[in-house]
Amino acid sequence: MFKAIKRCVWLTVVLFLVTSCNELANEEVLSAFQKIGKYENSVVEQQEKLSGLEQKQNQLYDRIMSYGIKRFTKVVQLSKESLELIEERDKHIEKEYKTIQSAKQQINTIKKNIDQLRDENIRRQVNRLVNIAEKRYETYGNLYLHYKELLSLEKELYTLLQNKYVTPEQLQQQINRINEQYKELVSINDQFNEYTEKYNKEKKRLYNVWK
Repeated sequence: MFKAIKRCVWLTVVLFLVTSCNELANEEVLSAFQKIGKYENSVVEQQEKLSGLEQKQNQLYDRIMSYGIKRFTKVVQLSKESLELIEERDKHIEKEYKTIQSAKQQINTIKKNIDQLRDENIRRQVNRLVNIAEKRYETYGNLYLHYKELLSLEKELYTLLQNKYVTPEQLQQQINRINEQYKELVSINDQFNEYTEKYNKEKKRLYNVWK
């Protein structure tokens, strides 16, 4: 039905290098960066699991479409399996969302302590990072809502496929709704990836200021 959504990885290597830097005036800032790194690693794990489930979902969808109404019993079976996969995806997107929210809270901690950093260049660079991170998290919130809506639309489709009297027109209408939602999701995901790449670049610059 659609390709698995791919997201850029949030670099965490700098966080380990920062621990040897004495330029930070406030331990809360360093601790917050370290926690963000751990949260983002967890997000990557959820993304990998979601990608795997999405691929399985697409495979089931292709099989369902190949069977058609002539093998209705098989279509019902595969539709039920698809609904189970959707439930699994929903669990992982919820875990991802909660983890992102935890990371977002750490950004708030950093903001509260930026003025306590001794070096002006470091303060300026941390501010850049915070601004990009906030835009990234805001974009993720939009991404999350669109993904949840996509799951809802897919549930409706696989429920329809278990109805022997559903018309081709009804199915096509639902598929069109899913495709439109997916297009919007891809657009938002691209924006999310752009912010992630920008953040990673600024993070490297911050390390260059620190060392």
